[in-house]
Amino acid sequence: MGHRDYTTAGFDSPEVQHNIMALVGNGFDLQVASDYQMPIDTRYASFYHFLKLRSFDETNPILQEMEELQRARKDNWSDVEAVVEKMLRENRVRPRELGESLKRIQEQFSQFLELAVPSSLLVRLGADSMNNNSAVTSLQEFLGDLDRDDYARLQFPKRINNFDVFNFFFVNFNYTSLLDDFVYLDQQQFDPRPYKTVDRNFDFKIDPGAVAGEWGDHFSSYVTSDVVHPHGHQSIPRSLLFGVDTPQHVRGNQDPALRLAKPFWAQNDLRYRHLFDDTELFIIFGCSLGESDRWWWKHIADALGTERTRSDGVRKCSPELILYWFNEGGNVWDVDAVCDKFLEFAAPSERARLREYVHVVMHDAGTARNWLNTSRADGSKL
Repeated sequence: MGHRDYTTAGFDSPEVQHNIMALVGNGFDLQVASDYQMPIDTRYASFYHFLKLRSFDETNPILQEMEELQRARKDNWSDVEAVVEKMLRENRVRPRELGESLKRIQEQFSQFLELAVPSSLLVRLGADSMNNNSAVTSLQEFLGDLDRDDYARLQFPKRINNFDVFNFFFVNFNYTSLLDDFVYLDQQQFDPRPYKTVDRNFDFKIDPGAVAGEWGDHFSSYVTSDVVHPHGHQSIPRSLLFGVDTPQHVRGNQDPALRLAKPFWAQNDLRYRHLFDDTELFIIFGCSLGESDRWWWKHIADALGTERTRSDGVRKCSPELILYWFNEGGNVWDVDAVCDKFLEFAAPSERARLREYVHVVMHDAGTARNWLNTSRADGSKL
């Protein structure tokens, strides 16, 4: 069992279903904060200053590590979670004490989010997505973000035909609803039944970048989408998960170290593991590929290049990955370095073979982009 099969129930005349798992990290929320010129963003550095202004407990070991990261100019949330894992591994803080420290941080972070992501921002973002067809454009035209060479290597477009189902499953690592708001298929930009006699509701653009016109322009099809929050949601403060990936060595179900693992509390194996078995395309956006989310990166790496039978039970496919990487300031990477970083989660003997299944899209604040773009193509803000 994998994703829900919409070819057997739900639509009148569907053909093959394409399951697309999109994993979205804090880079999306930071992009929104920048594009909407918000005074506070969701970087951990902003949260650190929030804690300092509130005279938060100076003895909290996580706050102390955040101070060290500030001095080292490390600015990803994955850096914070990495030091939590390091403290656990080196037995510098007892697991239960570390858990209590994380709980205190969680309580403060919930209040911080209310300042960084007010309801007024959600209203503005949603209205702009609706008026500019941003959600539909993301789902329809993301293939246009690849350069000519990567598009030519990508097998996904070659397997598409009329009447196919495009099932987008968003894994939102953020605690906010900004992504949910942006990709919501509202009544203005999406009609579930736009035609009088057929139930197709989507046109997928096979070649929005005009790279391979001989393959056709767009296909009459179906679309579905869903968003999950494995690490908790801003509206339920006690659900927010901070912590580490599952420890390598766990001494039974009651091991206190297990209680610091995000995959344990999110029940990843139970709720999400089966979805990798029939996902055809993975998209990663706004993620730093940190160790604390190793569970996800490893399962994607394990799925890449493994031949699967598609929903018709006959045709085959090998899953691929489109990996968006934001380059900014002095922290500039090239495509090979980004690919290598992801492939660290694959078995060493498989890394060379899997490179052909990884397609990297480099971008910065001024890059014209279709996927999850909260600014206009001309660079002006929505």
